[in-house]
Amino acid sequence: MMDPRLTLSNRPENLKPLMKYVRKWAEDRSLSPNRRCSLEKAAEDIFRHLVTYAYQPDQPGSIAIALEERGPRLRLMFEDDAAPHNPSSITDGSTLSACRLDNDLQQLAESLVYFRTADRKNRLIVFLT
Repeated sequence: MMDPRLTLSNRPENLKPLMKYVRKWAEDRSLSPNRRCSLEKAAEDIFRHLVTYAYQPDQPGSIAIALEERGPRLRLMFEDDAAPHNPSSITDGSTLSACRLDNDLQQLAESLVYFRTADRKNRLIVFLT
């Protein structure tokens, strides 16, 4: 069985191992092609957004992802150690990149929650139907 959580450095080249992890997770649960595609798209878009916009250029960091089935919904949890994000930039379209991410996720996600944890991590939780 797979680890319930994957942690990667915030490097663009880590998109490949992330997608391998997501595909394997989806295959292990026999998700339909449509659900698998939605899951992969959401995971890829969020990871790219975090790598590109959450960290300063060349700033080291880590991004963790955990996936869960919650009845008919899929739960994606992304956690990063970047400086606090402006949560409104994820949802109000104040930047072009945030707007694109928001529009893509709105098409895929049932809900999206962002918060800062007590241990100074940013956590983004997305539920897909």
